[in-house]
Amino acid sequence: MNESATSPRKRLAVVRHYLVLAYGALGTMLDVGLMVLGSLLIGLALSVLAAGFGIVDIAGDLSTGAMLVSALILSVTGLFCLGLASEGPLGRGRRLAGFELWEIGVGRALAAAIVGLAALALHGLLVGLVDGLPLPLRKGAETFRAVGASGTTLMPLVGVPFSIFIRWLPVKYEWIRRADVPILYLIWAIAAFSDLS
Repeated sequence: MNESATSPRKRLAVVRHYLVLAYGALGTMLDVGLMVLGSLLIGLALSVLAAGFGIVDIAGDLSTGAMLVSALILSVTGLFCLGLASEGPLGRGRRLAGFELWEIGVGRALAAAIVGLAALALHGLLVGLVDGLPLPLRKGAETFRAVGASGTTLMPLVGVPFSIFIRWLPVKYEWIRRADVPILYLIWAIAAFSDLS
């Protein structure tokens, strides 16, 4: 009778253990993905503003008003994404005590793929909405595709393993070990930007 009572408790403890891991990994990767998306949209808005004032020529057939409205929409969307990421507990991944590094790696890789698939689904919805709108807004919709594509491919294969390697370093490299989440952001941002170029 004692064994039958402890067996459901053990199963419940294992389920709880992995739910905490899933919550932490998904939260971290969602925040990083939002930061990458917001950064790309803000960068695009700044380049559109520069084109609107004639500093650079990225789409010469648009009027200054269309450029300014496009820059406003892109910047508000980018700031919204950055605001969501700043409100989310980005440091969740560092507080995953009691987990093996491989568990954190698998959790983050799956979470990156889920976030990437969600971004690709949003891109699919946005493509129909921005069809016929100015080029900067169509390019803004393409940032969702770039974030989604790099989240489903490069992040699970390169970004997450590299961040786990950094967490694996000895304690004397504590200052480097704290850079695991910024490394995730950097790799994801470079991959998404190169996809857009």
